[in-house]
Amino acid sequence: MPSREEDHSIAVEASSAQRGLAQDSIPQRTRTVLVVDDNETVTKALRLLLGEAGFEVAAFTSGLAALRYVDGDRPAAALIDIHLPDINGLILTQRLRERLGPDLPLIILSGDTSMETLNSLPHVGATYFFPKPLQTNQLLARLKEWIA
Repeated sequence: MPSREEDHSIAVEASSAQRGLAQDSIPQRTRTVLVVDDNETVTKALRLLLGEAGFEVAAFTSGLAALRYVDGDRPAAALIDIHLPDINGLILTQRLRERLGPDLPLIILSGDTSMETLNSLPHVGATYFFPKPLQTNQLLARLKEWIA
């Protein structure tokens, strides 16, 4: 795995070999990425970036709206900010993990890089963490790897 300086991200779950096995055993998913960020500028930028990369986007500015969405639709991955207006992104991540199972990539995007936050990621079921400002090419590479 690249150093933190090279990747600007932290893996918080299983090895890529384990993720590959899990992906092989699940049916083909939609290419919809759930985006949950209360900053509308960030949400619009992610919608544009992901759309140009061939993904569909379901974007929400609140965690509760995202939870309602997954009650009827299953995304291929989720990008979640920690600081949301109605529910903490870590709690949202935990609820999404409970509803969507162990294989769905749940990626935290946040400027909060405190040790408390980073240490809590595996406990809530986060798959990966990218600090803001975001390295978009690395995010896209990971998403394409997970949603092949």
